[in-house]
Amino acid sequence: MAATVDQGISEKYLIPDRLWERMKDLLPVRVRRYRNPGRKPLEWRKVLNGIFYVLRTGCQWKAAPREFGSGSSLHRYFQQLVKLGSSSSSGSWR
Repeated sequence: MAATVDQGISEKYLIPDRLWERMKDLLPVRVRRYRNPGRKPLEWRKVLNGIFYVLRTGCQWKAAPREFGSGSSLHRYFQQLVKLGSSSSSGSWR
């Protein structure tokens, strides 16, 4: 299993390669703005590993390991995915 996070995180909290191959095409493509693009977006696999870590362990967003990104970034991505899933008529994300 190729891990995107390499320090101290058990593999049971990481998305397996086979699952990642199936789900990566379901995620929205993030397009950066031409002017004032801001920070580069985080890698989806790293973000989802962090979100799943928080959901599985029950820890607070701010307590998630920094290898996944900041807790506030993870929570923001989570909220975007929830909004996408609730507004989607097809429901493909859920």
